[in-house]
Amino acid sequence: MNNVFDNLKKQIYELRIFSVLNDDDGFITEIANRFSECEKIVVIGTGGSSLGGKCLVNIASALRRENPRVMFLENIDVITFMNSLSRLNPDRTGFIVISKSGHTTETLMLFLTLIELWPNFDYRRRAISITELSENNDLRILSESLKMEIVEHDREIGGRFSVFSVVGLLPALLEGWNINEFKRGATEVIRSIIEIDSPESCSLMCEIRDMFNVFADGRVDQHVLMMYSDLLEDYGKWFAQLVGESLGKRGDFGITPVRAVGTVDQHSQLQLYLAGPANKMFTVIGVKETPIGAPRISGETGMMNDIPPTIAKLVGHEIHELMRSHMRATVEALREIGFVRVTELDRLDERSMGGLMMTNILEILGLAVLAKVNPFDQPAVERAKSRAIRLLSKLPES
Repeated sequence: MNNVFDNLKKQIYELRIFSVLNDDDGFITEIANRFSECEKIVVIGTGGSSLGGKCLVNIASALRRENPRVMFLENIDVITFMNSLSRLNPDRTGFIVISKSGHTTETLMLFLTLIELWPNFDYRRRAISITELSENNDLRILSESLKMEIVEHDREIGGRFSVFSVVGLLPALLEGWNINEFKRGATEVIRSIIEIDSPESCSLMCEIRDMFNVFADGRVDQHVLMMYSDLLEDYGKWFAQLVGESLGKRGDFGITPVRAVGTVDQHSQLQLYLAGPANKMFTVIGVKETPIGAPRISGETGMMNDIPPTIAKLVGHEIHELMRSHMRATVEALREIGFVRVTELDRLDERSMGGLMMTNILEILGLAVLAKVNPFDQPAVERAKSRAIRLLSKLPES
């Protein structure tokens, strides 16, 4: 544990995924101002280029009770793409195209299709690209041909670790997210490690040790993330990429992330979790307080003279109380059959999400040290991408 603890501290001091928290974000504000007249800003990107930012954007818009100003085109599903584009006003829309390498085929295809459909769009004034400034970068070359501004994607920050960089912060800022508070939450987590001398005194290190012990012998190979808030659903997708792509490198060690949203997925998955194979670890995430309330059930519902028994048990309570009750009941049941840990956020806001996402990043890096894998590459994915290009060339033109 001492070696892992020292290694994690060393990474905190040396890696850009952490030092980026100290960067001046004035340039992000300047970029955001370019889109001040846009009703909608569309982010074209996939995987690490979109998942973190989309998580923050959707939480921000939901808490404001407004439709998102920032939308994401991630998948090469022609129906989704065409339907989304048809609802946009070209004169009131901006675009952010993100690909670290500049070679992501899905992102390039979506962008090229946009150019085919909107050839007269003002790409110079209302579109930017975020990509590496490398020589043979397709997105950079295409963007330069359209006279678009190009924002440098830090070469030392991989996509799934980029939520605290311009990749995640720019979309979040455009949606009204307080990026300073978000970074503050992350910094507080980092400080809780570097200010402690021994791993035994660090709660995060104890979590990493316990998690590794659960997965080490291979009998437990699934990590179920149960999120008791609809607003965390996109966070779950970000979490799944972080776990899967960072740790899935060894045939004898792997953690398959499984996402579940409570209470809906209690009705679809809980039976399996409680009575199926004992190959799962559970992380349950809840929220103590919500900024949006609902009325308590008064007992004067409808025209009933006698209140039915189940309804009677709901009288005097409101929606969020029932959610928390279900979460606690599920935790108690799961603890009877497996390893469960619980995270309860005081509230869902910038600071709490910054702390949560930084905690996850540090957990993954600690697990990677223990498992002796490189958390920053994805060689198997690169092979699959190359195969897709080869197969595309063999398809007949329609």
